[in-house]
Amino acid sequence: MTAISPHDGPVAVTGCSGFTGGHMVRELAIHGYRVRACIRDASSWRGQDAVAYLERLPNVEIHDGCDLFTPGSYDAAFKDCAGIFHVAAVLGNSADGKSQPLGSGDVSQDVYDGGMTGTKNVIDAVNASGSAKRLVYTSSMAAVSGAKAATVAKGYEWTEEDWASDGVDPQRWNHPRASYARSKVDTERFINRAADESGGKWDAVTMNPAMICGPILFKAQVGQWIEQIGRLAAGLEPSWPSKYDMYYNIIDVRDLVQAHRLAAELAADHAATRGGPRYVMHGSGGRSALRFGTEVAAIIHAHFPSFKLGKPATVTSRGEPITVQSNALNDCKKAKEVLGATIRPVEDTIRAVVETSVELGIITPQIEAA
Repeated sequence: MTAISPHDGPVAVTGCSGFTGGHMVRELAIHGYRVRACIRDASSWRGQDAVAYLERLPNVEIHDGCDLFTPGSYDAAFKDCAGIFHVAAVLGNSADGKSQPLGSGDVSQDVYDGGMTGTKNVIDAVNASGSAKRLVYTSSMAAVSGAKAATVAKGYEWTEEDWASDGVDPQRWNHPRASYARSKVDTERFINRAADESGGKWDAVTMNPAMICGPILFKAQVGQWIEQIGRLAAGLEPSWPSKYDMYYNIIDVRDLVQAHRLAAELAADHAATRGGPRYVMHGSGGRSALRFGTEVAAIIHAHFPSFKLGKPATVTSRGEPITVQSNALNDCKKAKEVLGATIRPVEDTIRAVVETSVELGIITPQIEAA
């Protein structure tokens, strides 16, 4: 049986200086697991910030030098572990030639290699451990929808049976802009093949989250979507991926890491479920897409009515109106039915982002004039 529990030995988590990785360590630690927290560089400011938080949690052991680009760097951390939670990834806003010193410096190439080469190194360490029974991988909704999203009809509901590469022109799929989605699709399939080739020694489960938001545990976690919500609450324009308005498809990080743990603990053959061993984690409390400059802003205003809010640009540099639409619907139906996952209201998620951004000194709210 591949299900794991705190009685089976330690577990390892990759990418622990990141947002989801830090929360994953916390989720496992407070549920009684002995956790080996893998960090690439504990001496960097991000590493130091993460370690200062993680060392306050019970039964957490820091493993430094775990680099996706370095073969063998996870071997010591994974030795004798019952479960592996592979959360680490190279993201577009961190592949700058500095954050990933062993990368090429080319964003699209490092994003893809961080998925494929990095995961090969993780799988090699899983096989070398001699003990791992289950690998839980953090993929992305980009592997479900991705470039395919532009082709679906209004009202389409994504499920675990969807792959972002389905029916997409190869030239478009292989474009550098699709490198993240392509890395997630290829990595998922690579992991599933490796699990099959293990001969039953271990199996794999994949989580496919949307925009991961929620409370910030330490400053080094700030990035991507949570940073933009903080900027909106601080009266600033969004800065990534652009200053323009867009739809946000949110999953709360607390619900996501709970689902990871439940998937690891479930004594079932995930591969035999509908859509295989993957779980869409998208759609917060029944709401699957929110317009950033209106709906997300309205939620912030409802909880923090004295704050002066930022305003995303609604026209292009040429003065043309931005066309923003969300055709698809999303829900964590399978995760709720099979895993027993629970999904909190998105209002709670957004409020937690703003509260912790203020609490940690990440943003300074501007107060509206009386």
